[in-house]
Amino acid sequence: MSLAARLLLAFGLVAIIATAFVGLTLREASREIIEGGFAERIDAAHAGVRQQLAWEADALRDLLPPLCRHDTFVDKAHVELERAKGDPDAMDPGSRIALGRLVPSQAKALRLDELSLVAGDGSVLGAEDAARIGARDKRLAELIQAPGGAPRLRPAKAGAEPSLEVHCALSRHGVTIGLVGARRIGPVLARIGEAYHVRLTAAREGELAPRSSEAEVVRVLHFAEIPGLDVVASVPRDPLRQALARLDRAIALTGATVLAIAVAMAVVLARSLSRPLVALARETREVMSGAPRRVEGRGGREIADLAAAFNATIDELAAMRKRLAATERIAARREVARQIAHEIKNPLAPIRAAVETLRRLRQRDDPAFDDYFAEATSTVLNEVHRIANIVTEFTQFARLPPPNLTPIDLVAVARGVITLHAAPASGEATSGAGSTSGAGATSGAPSPRVELVADPIPEVSADRDQLIQVLTNLVQNGLDAASAVRRDPRVSVTIGPLPNDRVRIVVRDNGPGVAEEMVPRLFEPYATSKEKGTGLGLAIAQRIVFEHGGEITYRKAKKGGAVFEIWLPIAGPPLLEKPLGDTTVRPRPPDAPRS
Repeated sequence: MSLAARLLLAFGLVAIIATAFVGLTLREASREIIEGGFAERIDAAHAGVRQQLAWEADALRDLLPPLCRHDTFVDKAHVELERAKGDPDAMDPGSRIALGRLVPSQAKALRLDELSLVAGDGSVLGAEDAARIGARDKRLAELIQAPGGAPRLRPAKAGAEPSLEVHCALSRHGVTIGLVGARRIGPVLARIGEAYHVRLTAAREGELAPRSSEAEVVRVLHFAEIPGLDVVASVPRDPLRQALARLDRAIALTGATVLAIAVAMAVVLARSLSRPLVALARETREVMSGAPRRVEGRGGREIADLAAAFNATIDELAAMRKRLAATERIAARREVARQIAHEIKNPLAPIRAAVETLRRLRQRDDPAFDDYFAEATSTVLNEVHRIANIVTEFTQFARLPPPNLTPIDLVAVARGVITLHAAPASGEATSGAGSTSGAGATSGAPSPRVELVADPIPEVSADRDQLIQVLTNLVQNGLDAASAVRRDPRVSVTIGPLPNDRVRIVVRDNGPGVAEEMVPRLFEPYATSKEKGTGLGLAIAQRIVFEHGGEITYRKAKKGGAVFEIWLPIAGPPLLEKPLGDTTVRPRPPDAPRS
């Protein structure tokens, strides 16, 4: 297939796939947003109905009991029923008519949809519906015998709506009379549903709960405040279908436009690229089939660069073949040796500084000698032990071991590193300034080269030795860089908490900072500006920080100098399914077979 055909096919496929992917993603996102809007409307209606019904229940709970306790209307009805010895049929007809007329006015005053004055046998003495007067209702008789309290649900029956029903009763001298009131739930549902553009209907007893369909979103809402009450909330999907139809038309139009532009670009590029590429390919075939010779690239800067790179590759092939065998044999040993030398160099510098400090203190019979002796010798032994561990680890594994996580006091670890580096080097300019590190400085003693400023932080789950290795590397690098340009090299280490259960370590020096051309490659292995440096220190520090689940960054200080910031999680690195890949070169065992 020719380049022109491939470009047309590639650009066309990219346009179609990109449009389809973006369109489908946008369509699905739009659907989810609109569906989410439906759900939010239903949730808001649910909350509104719950709040309104709770208010209605609280209002009804205390509405009727005062009437049964001391209202003259109920007392008069009880007296009349007592005169008739509890028989509603024996009551005076005039009294019954008067009671029947009072009940509707009471229902209106109490804003009740239904109100019934009921005798103990269930006879309705008065009701807002005159047709119910004189009827006997066994359910009402049982209801007024039960203790009053919170309103209960009266389920919907044929031709009726569910209601919240409340009652009270007055029993004296063996005669019982009661009031039963109710408010319909339907108006509450209609009012709140209209506010949220959701259709709310009370589910009827015994009916199957409806389900969502392509026509509407349906959900059954339950209310713990009103046991037995289920409300069906439904929202039509018409807005969703209309929005998706408009979106589909827009996606189709956009896709057609993008496809036309892609085809036009492919045609133009094919014409400008195919001719010089064909010529270059012909010359390359001639070179590869005959003796090596230079080729010429015509048709643009990129083609010329390609031809130049091909020529350079041909020139290097012969020399590379001669050097390759020897280079492969010594590469692994050389890299391991460079890593070991780099790792041992950093502990040796503070050990030397500690010993020189001890000698100076001893020579002038300084009273701080005894206090500093135990700390310095202990630190030197620890560093010697760490050197032995480093050598052992490189000898056995030729790679950085995974972190051995234990809870450590990060401030104490930093203070131990700073103690080794705080004293000025031999011959360095001194001053009488104090130190925040407290690294054994006495009155009149030289100010320390390294200081520590630490805020309270919790213990951190980390590898003590590896963090010492990182801090030692950064502090020593800062001192080396500052010492090259200043007589008073200084390094400050700041430790403090960060949000999201993290801690921050900032190492800042007063040196010249990192050269701009070195910044992009700062953490790459073997990238260094030192004459004798291997460039492994920052690469190893970065790997240690990464394996602890943290980050390390560099920036240039505003007043000059380098600033390295480290963020570490307090709980340690997250669990990994497998260890991180080994980025070091493994030494070949003496008895290993050679390939």
